[in-house]
Amino acid sequence: MHPGSLVAAVARALHPVLPAAAGLTEDEVAASLAAPPDPTLGDFAFPCFKLAKALRKGPPQIAAEIAAGLADPAGMFSRAVATGPYVNLTLDLGRAAALVLPRLAAGEPARRPATGVRVMVEFSQPNTHKAFHVGHMRNLCLGDSLVRLLRVAGDDVVAANYLGDVGAHIAKCLWWYLDRLHDRTPPADRRGEWLGELYAAASNQLDTWEDQAQAGDVAAAAELQQAKARTSEILHRLEAREPEIMAVWQETREWSLEEFAEIYKWCDVGFDRVFFESEVDEPGLKLVAEFLDKGVFVVSNGAVGVVNDEVKHMPFFMLRKQDGTSLYSTKDLALARLKFEEYRIDRSIYVVDVRQSDHFRHVFLTLKKMGFYQAERCQHVPYEMVELPDGPMAGRKGNVVLFRSLRQQMTAHLRKTWFQQFEGQWSPEEIDAAERTVALGAIKYGMLNRDVNQKIVFDLAAWLNLDGNTGPYLQYTGARAGSILRECGEVGKALDPALLASEAAVQAVTASLKEPQERELLLALDRLPQTLAAAAEQLRPSIVCTYAFELCRTFNRFYNADNCRVKPSEGPLLQARLLLVHAFVHALRETLAVLGISVPRRM
Repeated sequence: MHPGSLVAAVARALHPVLPAAAGLTEDEVAASLAAPPDPTLGDFAFPCFKLAKALRKGPPQIAAEIAAGLADPAGMFSRAVATGPYVNLTLDLGRAAALVLPRLAAGEPARRPATGVRVMVEFSQPNTHKAFHVGHMRNLCLGDSLVRLLRVAGDDVVAANYLGDVGAHIAKCLWWYLDRLHDRTPPADRRGEWLGELYAAASNQLDTWEDQAQAGDVAAAAELQQAKARTSEILHRLEAREPEIMAVWQETREWSLEEFAEIYKWCDVGFDRVFFESEVDEPGLKLVAEFLDKGVFVVSNGAVGVVNDEVKHMPFFMLRKQDGTSLYSTKDLALARLKFEEYRIDRSIYVVDVRQSDHFRHVFLTLKKMGFYQAERCQHVPYEMVELPDGPMAGRKGNVVLFRSLRQQMTAHLRKTWFQQFEGQWSPEEIDAAERTVALGAIKYGMLNRDVNQKIVFDLAAWLNLDGNTGPYLQYTGARAGSILRECGEVGKALDPALLASEAAVQAVTASLKEPQERELLLALDRLPQTLAAAAEQLRPSIVCTYAFELCRTFNRFYNADNCRVKPSEGPLLQARLLLVHAFVHALRETLAVLGISVPRRM
């Protein structure tokens, strides 16, 4: 609960009126407050059910007595009415506005004090030698937003990435690159994407031979057997770190890394630490041997693993195959140990799709058996997949919307449908920057607006709509609010900075606020701190999206109301409404910032 919030103020005003026998603290009073189902009833409702036993009275009688005690006309409330077992409270709008608006208008952040908790959020995790596509964006946007939310919540957050730069997919890609290409010269500017095309071609060829072999095609069976032998050979040579194949691996790996870096820069996402599968595969095998010797792990049919009976449908968690090679599980345990030792983290969050839920349950159970106390604070944030209208995407099938194509399609759409009208009025640089900002806002909001347990169907045109529950709608509303302030400033109607420093001065102007749209906007602005806190606690950025959309709808009702025009206003009312708009601009920017979205100066 933010100390300057209306909930806190209402609790402070209400608490002294409650009978001492009720035994409620101020915080407990605040936790009981809720919005009435009908806004005409009041701004807050206090239920009296819990007081009945202690006071030996019916809740309606208790509510009536509390309402009578709040009849002071100079107090926080303009009205207190008992409605059945509830006390419905209507705030004095001027006093409430004076409490909330100055800190928001001044841009005071909702960041909480430092918790002293170090959290690592691992997200993105693309594979090198594969193309980065729209499906990867849900993980990227979700993880980045969690990093931002937890930092606002006061945690010391380490943003981490874990790149898959070893494994069978590498062997397939390099087989095609080394054996199937007549010309191995990569393109000049999309080499990472090109590697993804090679991987898709290799996977498709292997699948074709597999189908043909099963249908009795002897030649296809021979080709398949030869190809599998070759990919196995490449994989073993990579695992053995043979210099010749490692040189090819390092060169091609760098192509992917360069492309990833460019994508992350465009998306305004940064990482404090990038881990690689290649740095934990050997330590993973050593870890298995260590804990096998300690009796934590067991041998079963030549493989090594651990028995986690808590996962009833698959209790044996394999950590080393019969041939002595590692698995994802092996490397995840080594990675966890590396995180704990290198960063001394208290909490570890893994943003990985829902298909890996059983895997991470095993990982956390195993870490606990290995003696890592942090295992209790390891958490998997699962999310559903991004699909196209005609079904799931798969890189090996090649039916994906590649990131480069996504970016080009979105900016081209925005230029044609919106920003083309400003050519000749704005500089080319401003138009380019605005297109990038709006395209990125559309992607991020589209990826975060749905809860993690819901699938996303990617719809480019719908996400770019300026009218609806979209990122561009929010950005356009923010830009519109900014234009109000600029237009007022151009005619000498600017906010008096003294209002941000004097409580008496600000209350003198906010007393002029009377309209229901002003009240509605004030109440919406006040919900920002608790919204951010709830989203961080639940690890659900979709909560912020819902709030942002409702905040903008509320502002637009204020903006479009004839009785709330800002620029024609004069005197104290002008200053009060300028305070409201300044507060909205800063609140929306702070809200969108935790989603990784910014607002263009104008749209």
